Amino acid sequence: MDVSRYMATQYPAPPCWTLVADVYARELGQGVNDYRTINPSARAIAAAFRLALHKSAHGFEPVTAPAAPADFDVVLLGKAPSLGLHHCGVYWRGGVLHALETGAVYQDLASLRDTYPLIEYWRKAMVSEVTA
Repeated sequence: MDVSRYMATQYPAPPCWTLVADVYARELGQGVNDYRTINPSARAIAAAFRLALHKSAHGFEPVTAPAAPADFDVVLLGKAPSLGLHHCGVYWRGGVLHALETGAVYQDLASLRDTYPLIEYWRKAMVSEVTA
């Protein structure tokens, strides 16, 4: 994946999920657009993530220990438990590609944890696993 391609793109609201959908469409040929919110608040976005990943038909599953994150895992991020997981990106080669209102950035996990101490990884199951 050419990270610079995504960093050169300005994404419309919500930029973080729009970037994730763009990466999945371009790189994997898969859609993940089940995300709707009429309110841009952190809580509304957190609720939409629960619908898009936790309860969707897209076949995402949480990555739990001892499994390590893998390229193209969706990374859900949160600044505080009271806000919940309200930002997201795509794991790639030890870092996370994510989009802010100011543009897309690629950030290493250590510096990302300074801003977002709540982190979850979600992996899309293979089609054969989803249909089995």
